[in-house]
Amino acid sequence: MNHQPILTVTGMLAARAEERPDATAIERVGAGRLSYTAWNQRSRAVGHGLVARGVQPGDRVVVRASGDWIAFAVAYVGVQAAGAIAVPVLASSSDDHIARVCAEAGAVGVIGDVPVAGCPGWSQTVRQLEAGRPTGSTGVAVSGSDDAEILFTSGTTGRPKGVVSTHDNLTHAVRPRGDRTTPGEEPVRRVLHALPPATNAGQSLMMQTLSATPHSMIVLEKFDADRLLGAVQELRPDDVVLVPAYALALLRAGTGYDLSGVRQVRTTSAPISAATLARLAELFPTASIVNMYTSTESWPARLRMRFDPVRPFSLGKAHGASEVRIVDGSGEPLAAGVSGSVQLRMDGVRPRRYWNDADASALVFHPDRWVSTGDVGRLDDDGYFYLEDRSADTVNVGGRNVSTLAAEGALEDHPDVEEAAAFGLPHPTLGQYLVATVIGSKGLDPDQVRSFAAARLGEADAPKRVVQVGRFPRNALGKVVKRELVASVAGLIARDAGHGVVASDTERAVAAIWGRALDVGPATIGPDAEWLSLGGSSLEAAEVALLVGDELGRDVPERVLHTNPTLRAYAAAVDEAPRAEQVRLRPLGRATRGVAG
Repeated sequence: MNHQPILTVTGMLAARAEERPDATAIERVGAGRLSYTAWNQRSRAVGHGLVARGVQPGDRVVVRASGDWIAFAVAYVGVQAAGAIAVPVLASSSDDHIARVCAEAGAVGVIGDVPVAGCPGWSQTVRQLEAGRPTGSTGVAVSGSDDAEILFTSGTTGRPKGVVSTHDNLTHAVRPRGDRTTPGEEPVRRVLHALPPATNAGQSLMMQTLSATPHSMIVLEKFDADRLLGAVQELRPDDVVLVPAYALALLRAGTGYDLSGVRQVRTTSAPISAATLARLAELFPTASIVNMYTSTESWPARLRMRFDPVRPFSLGKAHGASEVRIVDGSGEPLAAGVSGSVQLRMDGVRPRRYWNDADASALVFHPDRWVSTGDVGRLDDDGYFYLEDRSADTVNVGGRNVSTLAAEGALEDHPDVEEAAAFGLPHPTLGQYLVATVIGSKGLDPDQVRSFAAARLGEADAPKRVVQVGRFPRNALGKVVKRELVASVAGLIARDAGHGVVASDTERAVAAIWGRALDVGPATIGPDAEWLSLGGSSLEAAEVALLVGDELGRDVPERVLHTNPTLRAYAAAVDEAPRAEQVRLRPLGRATRGVAG
């Protein structure tokens, strides 16, 4: 029996609700589930609530995305049920960023738990919008060619840049191909992850639940390695989806779990080493390990590669309707083995575009439907793709792109800073972390300047270290040569790590605790050693906070380590912290960092 293809997000959800009404679409571990019927009905109620507020087809509505995937999914499709365009944004973003997104999108309102300063229009929660509203169709006509979503990223211009997707672009990857004679009778494929909404990877996983082939998405509200592994053991999902930082954390957590139910482990969002993929294969012995390469702009065009020890560094080759090519500066294809700019294309899909930015769109979205990813790579003689570098203008921190230009702009707002240059340094868990160099007045305080930037950008987008320099290396056109800064600052930080004499009992105790958490010899940790440069991340910071409370009897929240990143500064904060009221439990034992590579 032939079925007319459904091209819209709302139409696909209605079809799934009809086929498998009581099946679970989304499950929050330990916090409830959302059936297809409930998702469809609640989204329609939100749509009615938005129409009642005066929302018109084509209006933009910001959806603040926390870890509550159920509320997000209802709000997201509810906006589309009203014929409007959903604009997801992470709730953890700074108010300034969200306000800029509201302004760039021309949003008429915000769906979220708290109002956002600087966003015009109304602000309501999902519950407020759906309360007392009908659950039937809104009566608003939506077609596949209508805009469905604007996903904002931090672009190289330093301001929010929105990527627009139509309904048929979002649904293309999950629409049925050919005849379907037994709808809903296939076994359900259950996919577990801890990715946040408002990211391309997270959005694509939510879309997967609307596939004609039954899928159920199981989500953790916040990533925790032991909790995720425990969920794998208890819930036995078919697939687990990870970003590289999560993968490394799982490897450090050890193998004391039954992971035999997993059929596939997928990694996405950022480059991941071949050694890490190999260790994932050991951790999940019954699963295939699959790495995916794409970009927000080029989706649903993508490359997938099942980890192959023969080609451990490849990200796959074109298959199906997806295509990849490497081009030179004029857009001409390059021969195998020659490095150049990476472009992706998928046949038969309406491409994405930038919101209200025709000039930027022309540089990335080409008339022949090739999309530039901003990356550098090459193809071998057999057509396998190898990624060689990421865009020079963004730093990938744990799978999330952070704008260097936005950081530079915030730093240069400081009265003591004349010029700033930001870039990424390698990190064993996060992939990279953001560092900035500044030229400024003689009395400039780098730590105070860093705090100044964090207050404007939010901690997630701010540099983790600020280094004052006398001059920048420049090319003939006066542009800063960042690769030279990377080499000099990396050497400076490495020198500082073991430089100086640890002067107090607290500093010695903290050095010992850092050494255990990071598998680093305490004797190599000097007073100027910096947490991130030693390989620390928020995962180990939580362990340090527990150990400081347990062994030193001080109540020092995890965030203190991020705002006092050197050994001496953190030790001083420990001395000033209040006494812990009770003995804390030690963290669970875990494998050494050597296991994670």
